[in-house]
Amino acid sequence: MKKSTMRQALTAVVLAGAAVLATVAPASADVRPTRPCAGSELSVEIAEGYSPSPDTSRLFMIFLKGHDGVSCLLSGALDYIRFYDTSGRPLDVRFSDKYAVAPFEQVWVDDYRRAAVYIWTSVGSSGLPIGSMAFSVPTTPEVEMTAPWPSPVDGPLRIMKIMAPVS
Repeated sequence: MKKSTMRQALTAVVLAGAAVLATVAPASADVRPTRPCAGSELSVEIAEGYSPSPDTSRLFMIFLKGHDGVSCLLSGALDYIRFYDTSGRPLDVRFSDKYAVAPFEQVWVDDYRRAAVYIWTSVGSSGLPIGSMAFSVPTTPEVEMTAPWPSPVDGPLRIMKIMAPVS
């Protein structure tokens, strides 16, 4: 077989394989969902991040991610916010959610994409021994979501709205 004939045959095989792969891939793999997320479909993680002003403030991040196979939209602000100490007793933590104001964006959440809620507080000494935070998402206020809190804080906390993560 000549080189040009072999090259043509190899090109034909590669193109045929690519065509087969293109037809096998689901057509709706990246179709944006239209339904809101239910709290029971989400997992939550709270972490302390790097503050852009580390001398004066601390940054905490709440990440909301869909369980396997879930694809939905989140929007708005957290509801029914509560804090507990490391023994599970309620804590009186001062916070303000006046920073969680409209317009609200629709954030696509699935097992890969996540939504974020940012929380700022001032830098302080010892702080309150927060053990966990509980809240609900606007679409299902009856479902309480709880996650461990990463470290003590000095209030008050400034809580933002649900948004796409900032990178």
